[in-house]
Amino acid sequence: MRDGYQLFMQRFNIDEDQLIQFGVDETIYIVDSIVKNEWLQLKRNIYSGEQKIFIRGYGRDAKGTELYMDLYQELFGHNNFFKDATNNAEPTKIIRRLTSYSRQEKPTIKYKRLRNYQVSHIFGKTKNPFTFTAPWNIVYVPKIMDPFTGHESKGALTEKFQRDFSTHFYNYYRDYIEEFNDIMSDLRPLLIRYLVENKVLITEKFKKDSIEQFSPITEWNREENLKIY
Repeated sequence: MRDGYQLFMQRFNIDEDQLIQFGVDETIYIVDSIVKNEWLQLKRNIYSGEQKIFIRGYGRDAKGTELYMDLYQELFGHNNFFKDATNNAEPTKIIRRLTSYSRQEKPTIKYKRLRNYQVSHIFGKTKNPFTFTAPWNIVYVPKIMDPFTGHESKGALTEKFQRDFSTHFYNYYRDYIEEFNDIMSDLRPLLIRYLVENKVLITEKFKKDSIEQFSPITEWNREENLKIY
């Protein structure tokens, strides 16, 4: 098989392991000491509805987002949930505020400038209000690594990068992820009951997607094939 990425790396003598390590080392993340209070506040907001909680839109042109809004109302007892204006505006605000790095081009005193970085969700689940703006799920990734982070590229190198990347940050944020997983286990009976009681009103795709969105985060394995979103 002729693999464009492999040809590029061979031509310029790029070592796979060094490339992967570069991707991990140069990713900008929110440090544990800052994550703790932000995560606590997010959980409080989700359960109380004291402040707006944002999620990414669902479906083509976000037309299916109301399906999730109805689900959140059932799970948490309030409707203070909102679709993110650009599908990444709120995560971008959070990582900018908590790392003091910004991708804006105009120099400022407040932020250090970044160029050719993108905001990514390590473990996806962007329709879950706990993970869309969770400070342990949002990073700046060098754009040069973008081909290896998404769904479009395939192959052994892509899989190895995604595995090593996810495992690295799973281990770093383990305590928060395990707490998230406990919350998902507690919510699962409510989620299943909602899906069963409303099966006439929801699609099979939404049922499948919502179960995945509210499922625990696991360490990398080939079957689950975790992605950076």
